Parts: sequence; structure tokens; C-alpha cells
Amino acid sequence: MEQIKKMAIIWESETGGGVSSYLKYLLQSRAFLGKQITIFTNSENKGAKSLIKDLAQQKNVKFIFFNSFFVFNRKRSFLEKLIYYFLKPFLLFIMVFKFKKILSDSNYDILLCECGNYGSFRSEQAAILASRALKIPLKIIVIHHACEKPPLFMGAVFKIIDYFLRKTLTSLITVSKATRETVFYNSNLLSSDQLKGDVIHNGVPTNKFVKKDYLNLTHAKDKESVLKIGMVTRLSPDKGHDNLILAFSKLPPEYKKKMTIIFVGEDERGQRKRLEELIMDSNLKDKILFLDYVDIDSKKIILSLDLLLSLTKSYEGFGLSIAEAMSVGTPVLATDVGGVNEFFNNECGKLIKFAKVEDIKNSLMDFCDNKKDWDNRAQFAKEKIEKYFNSETMGTNYMNHFIKKFYEMKR
Repeated sequence: MEQIKKMAIIWESETGGGVSSYLKYLLQSRAFLGKQITIFTNSENKGAKSLIKDLAQQKNVKFIFFNSFFVFNRKRSFLEKLIYYFLKPFLLFIMVFKFKKILSDSNYDILLCECGNYGSFRSEQAAILASRALKIPLKIIVIHHACEKPPLFMGAVFKIIDYFLRKTLTSLITVSKATRETVFYNSNLLSSDQLKGDVIHNGVPTNKFVKKDYLNLTHAKDKESVLKIGMVTRLSPDKGHDNLILAFSKLPPEYKKKMTIIFVGEDERGQRKRLEELIMDSNLKDKILFLDYVDIDSKKIILSLDLLLSLTKSYEGFGLSIAEAMSVGTPVLATDVGGVNEFFNNECGKLIKFAKVEDIKNSLMDFCDNKKDWDNRAQFAKEKIEKYFNSETMGTNYMNHFIKKFYEMKR
């Protein structure tokens, strides 16, 4: 590992989300502690603020912020959106020159680009293209979520982008087999033998917290004896909060009395207002609590719950909150989307088909009636995640991947 000393990480995001937690766990693993790491991220990235706090004790990690052309906080008029849409290829070209300047001052061994999803214009693409003219041995992209098809009218542009990325990249990593499949079918990155698409699953650290009410929920809505059912994710239309509300509304009264629902996560595009209207229409105002963003370790949040729900309707690249719940022994009800079933199944909790309100309702009733069985499965899940999907294993897998690529280049 002597040849790997300095690493540049490019990470563009708005909210951070699971990528922020993944970076924390990866960089806190023993394999990364001895490396000099510089994280280049956009100034609008809310997740970077929490990551800076989490890594404050690690002197080997520093952050440098850049201004992104592809993330904006302010609202724009229709005309602005239209002009901006067709300007993106030119803005990407400008960002390439910007990253040439950003990355040219230091001799990095690895350029690691953390791409939330792929299929739109991103700064990570510009950084990789900029590295063609720089002497960085390893140039790697990590794709976390589903790869999307190119935007309308941009298919030819992305064929060109993908071609030059294939020529430049040392390797492409996805966090699940499911994500790799979306990259294969929706882009041209894996259309030749130049890139194979390696899979390195995410990992979470061994739990170091005791189970207690870190959120002080017993004083919020209901008595301590009421089961706390929670979702820990941003309030986004695809995350399934509405399906949980509808399922809860269909429960018999005696089951509603046994549970209270907690939503922990930032609002996205006015989704909270829509959910609150649905709650009022369902007469559940006293049964559902919104906590917005909570600035404590996500494991503490999950330990405050009796059951974690992950009800994503469309796709999960991996499902890090599920893995976190498994690591602390909290029972999980999850939808079978994306890469979730690569580490979670009915032996670990309850896995249901997406958007099935009736299945959610029946699962909640079963949890109330057979909580001991759910707790037993949660213990099995804890042992599984600690053995096969821990953060130390993830860190070692990444470092072994880097070393393998170094040796391949020397042949």
C-alpha cells in the first residue's frame, strides 16, 4: 500500500444523503486512516457540513469547496431553465478546465469520483475528463444510485462523454449488482471491454451505542409503551411516506393505538405539505410526527425506533439506512427495490413488493402481534451485517481494488 499515499475525492451533491454516510464509514475505516485525502465538493452540498463534523478528528482529511454549474439553490424561471438546459454541455467543458487547475497543484495517486447517480451532467465527469492531461495513476468513478438514460436531445452528447470517460477511467465501481445493471443498460460506459463494472458493497461500522430514546420521543406524542415506527430519509415523493400513511389509516383502531409514526428527514420540493394534507384527510394528525433533520448520528436515530421502514417505490442503489438498522438490531420492513435484496431478505426482517399498501398494513399488524419474532430476525440481521457488510471489510475491499489496478497498470 506504499504506492497509495494521496487521494483526491470529487463529490457533488445537494443534500448528501446516503453518500455522506458512506464516505464517513469508508474514510473512518483502518485502510484509509493513513492516507492523505482531499475532498473536493460543491459549496451547496449540505451533506458536506455533517461530514466535516464527523471527520473533524481525522487530520488526514481536508475539504476544498468549488462552485458548481450543476447545483443551484434558487428557483429559476421557465426561460432560465430552458437556456440552462441547452448550455449544460458547454458548462461541462468549462468545468473540465476548472478541474485541470484545481487538481494540477498536487500529485495524487488516486482520483475517486463519488457519483450519486449517473445520466445527467455532473462535476465528477468534468474532473475525470480533466485528469486525462494529469499524471494521476488511478482514475475511478463510484456510482451509488440508478444510472438514468441521457436527458432529452442529449443522447449524442452523452455518447461522446461516455466514450472519453471509458478511455480515461481506470475502473468503474458500483455499490450493488443492480446499480451495475442500470449502468450497462442506460449508458455506454460498459459498452466495451475497457470497463467491466466492479461491485463493492457498502458497509457500516460495528455498533457502539446502547439502545435508548435519543430523540426523546416518549415525551413527544404518545406514552412509552407505544411502538415507535419510523422512516429516516428525506421527504421525497419516491420514498413511500404516503404509502405508509395510507397503510396506517387502514389499520383497525386497536392497532393504531399501539403505534406512532415518526418521519425524520428534510423536506424536498414541498413534499411535507402534501403529506400533512394526506394526514389530515386520513384523520391521523395525532399519530404522526415530523422531526425534519436531526443532527445526531443516524444510528442513534434508528436505535430510538422500534421498527425502521424503508418504503422506496422505485429504486435503491444499496439501502444504507437498512444496513444501519441491521447493525444496531432494529427490526426492518423494506421494499424489494434495486440492490436491497443483495444483503437483506425475509430472514433479516420483512421484504415486500414496492407500492403495496395492503402489504405494509399487514406487516405492521404482524409486527405488533409477533414482535419477538421480528426481534429475533433483527438479531440474525445484526450478525449478518457485522460479518459480511461491515465498514472495515468495505475499506479493505476498496484498498485491495486500488492495489490490483496499480499492478495491472505496471504490466
